[in-house]
Amino acid sequence: MGFMRRLRQALLGEEAERSAPEHPSDSAGKAGKAAQATRNPQTRRSARPAQSVQSKQSVQSTQSAQSTQSVQSTKTAHPTRPAQAQQSTQPKQTMQAHQAARRNAPQSRQHADETLPSLDLVGRRYGAERHDDSSRLTPQPLLDADAIAQARSVIGAIEKNELSDEQISAIAGAAHNTLVLAGAGTGKTTTIVGYIAWLLKTGKAKPDEILVLSFTRKSADEMSGRIQAQTGEAIRACTFHSLGLEICRNSTIASRPIIDENTANKAIGSAFGRLLATSIPYRLLAFKLMPKHLLEKYGAAARTEGFRMPDKDYEFNQYAQHLVDTAKTIIQQMRSNNIDVNGMRALNRRYGGTHAGRNAEMLDLIEPLYRAYVDCFRASNGIDFPGMIVDAIDCVKTGKYRHGYRYVLIDEYQDMSRPRYELIRAMREQRDFSLFCVGDDWQSIYRFAGSDIGLILDFDKLWSRWGETRMFQITTTRRFRASLIEASGAFVMSDPSLYVKHLHSTNEKKDYSLKALGGKTPEERFNVIVEQLRKLPKKASVLLLGRYRSDLNLITKHDGEGLFRCERDRIVFLEKPEMTIEFMTAHRSKGLQRDFVFLLCCSGGLKGFPSDIPEEPLLGLLLPEVERYPYAEERRLFYVAMTRCRKKVFFVVDQARPSKFMYELHDHICPNIFRGVTLPPQCPMCGSALTERHPRNNPDRAFYGCTGYPACNYIRNIR
Repeated sequence: MGFMRRLRQALLGEEAERSAPEHPSDSAGKAGKAAQATRNPQTRRSARPAQSVQSKQSVQSTQSAQSTQSVQSTKTAHPTRPAQAQQSTQPKQTMQAHQAARRNAPQSRQHADETLPSLDLVGRRYGAERHDDSSRLTPQPLLDADAIAQARSVIGAIEKNELSDEQISAIAGAAHNTLVLAGAGTGKTTTIVGYIAWLLKTGKAKPDEILVLSFTRKSADEMSGRIQAQTGEAIRACTFHSLGLEICRNSTIASRPIIDENTANKAIGSAFGRLLATSIPYRLLAFKLMPKHLLEKYGAAARTEGFRMPDKDYEFNQYAQHLVDTAKTIIQQMRSNNIDVNGMRALNRRYGGTHAGRNAEMLDLIEPLYRAYVDCFRASNGIDFPGMIVDAIDCVKTGKYRHGYRYVLIDEYQDMSRPRYELIRAMREQRDFSLFCVGDDWQSIYRFAGSDIGLILDFDKLWSRWGETRMFQITTTRRFRASLIEASGAFVMSDPSLYVKHLHSTNEKKDYSLKALGGKTPEERFNVIVEQLRKLPKKASVLLLGRYRSDLNLITKHDGEGLFRCERDRIVFLEKPEMTIEFMTAHRSKGLQRDFVFLLCCSGGLKGFPSDIPEEPLLGLLLPEVERYPYAEERRLFYVAMTRCRKKVFFVVDQARPSKFMYELHDHICPNIFRGVTLPPQCPMCGSALTERHPRNNPDRAFYGCTGYPACNYIRNIR
């Protein structure tokens, strides 16, 4: 019985104790096998799928022709995986979607016993109800005053500042598995630097026995520089992909060149364009996957050999680009999870549910693009970025690579994905080490890239078999002040599945850190932004945040007087040229801070905030399951956007169709910030705004209709 099955049994309440080995290493080499499906219907409904790398047939480093192919496991049992539905707005709708998917899933004898890729079940679905506090980690108390003073004298000042009592307690009180939940602006990186200083000064570890992992090259390089400046030692600090590449090159595949993402994406794009131009069946399939009116417009002509692509049709170009971008994302996730096209077809037949038809068509579209992708590095025996981790796991499990680390530290742990988790687990099964992770569940915002919030919420269940597990919280922030702490905390903690944290500021003076600016039209909203910028200090730093890049159009398309000069994401306000203004999406802003922040997209609709753009169902088969709490990840993303400011955040509210989040702030959290900004009535069915309408045949009659129409048909008479 593999480790993941025992883990799943523990999480789902089955009798895991009877078969669990005494030591984690007993399960080495078996961890990649899929768990057997449970027969309990109640367990099946509560089970939460998460991604696992196939260990038995991952990419073999010594075989040139096969190294690029993700191989479907031939000995994998059937995991009980609910069908993936597009992201819903209500928990009830999510459950109904899964029930409908099970009813509609193909049950033919032909596919009843087919082999499926290894997608292990761990954890549960989040957000249905607040977790039982007795079944999850609770924060450790502060060490006593004498212990804190003694540890502080050993560590000393970190980057010229004394560590807080919370930081000292987390460092000196760390267990074999330690999770440090550190809120925005509380000093996560400083805590990591302090922990390394503690390890070195107490003699617990030598420099070459410590590994620090981060998620971007920039943050890893910054971490490395800060550690060396503080300790004088060169500690290995790198990204997971860099670690994977190092493992591969130190094993039997040292000569494999890196195939960068741009090269692979160009191959996919070129194959897509060539097939559109030369293959009638492929062209018709692509049009079928676009909106219906485009198929009606071009379908007849597309069936002919001499068809010329409508390159000047903006709408066609947008949807064609969306198709190829979606294909790129799906292929990347397939590689990350070590699943090929045949494996995807098996998953879809079993779990596609009501989306099985569209998923099959998407796979027909993707299959030749996937072949073009792997052909990029087949000839040269190269390695792609997802393959760096996939192959590294295999090298560790087969003993081709052996590590010598005694302490592994992970920054931004809330961004962990299943493949990264599998790599760390494989390394621990080979040779155990102490694990020290710093992160913030409130800032888990990268599910679209494979991040799984369950890996931080279930930290104790995933790692406790290696030893004692403790959780600490760091709650003192120097970034923003009390009013923003209270409002943002109340907003994000509406999700009951998250850890409860109560941040506080070093500056407890009364402040006004939030303000709503409103306008019914884009022109009105542009004008209130300009008016507010004129009131700010001339050398202030300003961040304009959007949910999507298109939100910058609020500035660029309504600047009739030429008040701004836009240089990519840099914006110059000509009346105050010394003011630093940048635009970026909320995702890109994570980790940054500026004096003032303007949230440009406090609107409803498909590209509003929260976004209502549905997820591609095929991609949903590869990603962690959508949480049951409405807009759970969008809520965390909005929290990240709110907390980028040092002094004040401005919500630019579309008063004709406000964001659902604006109603929540207005009605329950901080109504005082909406002075002078009125909101229209809210739909009691879906939470969108209501707007006044008049029947064409009776203009004297008025009624409220939902701006979410046609998804929501709510109406209410006015007169």
